[in-house]
Amino acid sequence: MLEMTVGNVLRTAFQNSDGVGKGIVVILIVASVFSVSILWNKVLTILQMYKSCNAFLKRYDSVHSPLATGLYLDELTGPLKSACQIGLREVQEICEMNEKSMEQCMRTAQLPRKLTQAELDKIRSSMNREVNQQTLQMDEGLGCLSVAVTVSPFLGLFGTVWGVMSTFCSIASSGRIEINLIAPGISGALLTTVMGLFVAIPAVTVNTVINAYINAINMKMDIFVDDFVTGLTLEETKTQLSQNVSTNQAGV
Repeated sequence: MLEMTVGNVLRTAFQNSDGVGKGIVVILIVASVFSVSILWNKVLTILQMYKSCNAFLKRYDSVHSPLATGLYLDELTGPLKSACQIGLREVQEICEMNEKSMEQCMRTAQLPRKLTQAELDKIRSSMNREVNQQTLQMDEGLGCLSVAVTVSPFLGLFGTVWGVMSTFCSIASSGRIEINLIAPGISGALLTTVMGLFVAIPAVTVNTVINAYINAINMKMDIFVDDFVTGLTLEETKTQLSQNVSTNQAGV
């Protein structure tokens, strides 16, 4: 019963609107459909990326090595996988290793030689560039959504002001004040405000949640890049220790 009452109220208010009011309502309905389509796709994409980041970090923490993580990339997905692939590719190019040598390094979790600070900075820069690309991909479409969220309430307010102004003009033309003349115009005018809020409120709420997840993913990616580069320095330590042991054994 409540649903039918709401439907009847909205339908009556729309019928009582003038051409400008009806046009604004149609525009807001289109904006609502547009916003819902963006939000739905974005929510699914961001949640999938967030889950993939958690799965990647779980695997990364279990192997305790940026090089050894490369052995499990085929079973992983998401932005952290892309950043890790870029980092490993840079390591392979810097150390001038072929695929077989790189696989051996990943299995032993040891670098063939110590990396210089400039080389570590190059790896970090490449990974950060990939992180920025992933961030741009996550933000794609949110700009248009922000425009719809910002404009919709003002468009609804414009429709309300126009409807009220039109109603008072009708009163001035008729020379008399009657509730039967005022009520239809006011109801039609207020409909645009209702539609503007109908578009803006859900979009703002969901957009806030999406941005929170995006910030969390960005934080995970930034931390991973730092951990990856720091982990490479630990691989260097293991390499140096192995070389020292070999030298001592040779001396004995």
